[in-house]
Amino acid sequence: MQFKILEIMTKEKTNPKNSTFTKFDNEGNIRHDYNSLADSITALPVLSSSVIQLVSFTEKSNETDIEDVLSIINDDQSLTSHVLRVANASKYAKMVKSDTLTDAIQLLGLEKVRDVALASSFMGNLLDPYSKGFNWEAFWKHSISVGIISSLIAKFLGREDFEKFYTAGLLHDMGKVGAFCIDEKNMLLVAKKAREHKISMIQAELMTEAPRHDLLGHAICKRWNLPEYIGQVCRNHHNISRNQRNISMTDSHNDFIDVVILANYLVHKIGLGYSGHNSTENGIEEVLEYLEINNQDLKKIEELAKNEIKQSGGMMELLG
Repeated sequence: MQFKILEIMTKEKTNPKNSTFTKFDNEGNIRHDYNSLADSITALPVLSSSVIQLVSFTEKSNETDIEDVLSIINDDQSLTSHVLRVANASKYAKMVKSDTLTDAIQLLGLEKVRDVALASSFMGNLLDPYSKGFNWEAFWKHSISVGIISSLIAKFLGREDFEKFYTAGLLHDMGKVGAFCIDEKNMLLVAKKAREHKISMIQAELMTEAPRHDLLGHAICKRWNLPEYIGQVCRNHHNISRNQRNISMTDSHNDFIDVVILANYLVHKIGLGYSGHNSTENGIEEVLEYLEINNQDLKKIEELAKNEIKQSGGMMELLG
């Protein structure tokens, strides 16, 4: 695949001087200052302090009081409506109708409420500005699915902090959103090259000399002061081998990266949403080895994932 990309790059060069993506050093070589690029983004919705507080609370769910969650959500009319909407679209809605926020929280549970808050906040109002150039509805479906399946895999592995994996999975591609905010025209070109050559977005970014969405996503995480495990997932979700990552092979953040890589792989394999390309990662066997998941386990996880997505219609309703 690497040789194919190099061959394509020699045949098809974009003109980077016409893009706000690019910076040049004294010798005329392209250099991307990802921190400056992240700082230049004005259209990307910032996670509100209330959402960040809610995430912090629910990641310590054994210490969380429902009254604390109510006090946060009650101050956000949009978030309140989203929580009620998801609750009444959930698989339990036929048995219990959620007329109040308290009903909805008790029905969904604190973890799902957190998921709704993150998804609705992250989506922001980006669907309208870019709807004509990119299928954002399918992109959000992809992101939410990766979050849901990441959490499922973590539960399968017996992780007690599985709710963190949803957050990491949902936000793993935020660098793509940021890149569209910086230069929509060039990102549409990147997506076009990915489709035409049946390669991943990151391979197309290398081909067109656009900034890498993984590094941009990591810079955005630092700008938002998000937890390091999210930033490392953004940065490394295309680095299957641990020795290719910017952290040691024994760093605990590798577990989050491995799970999100596997979830991303399954989402592409099942065909859930669209992330800008349709290719699946090669070498997934290495990740399975890290996670100590055999082929039989993988088949079981895939079936569980399909069932979980079917039961998550309420989250997908946020796209409507």
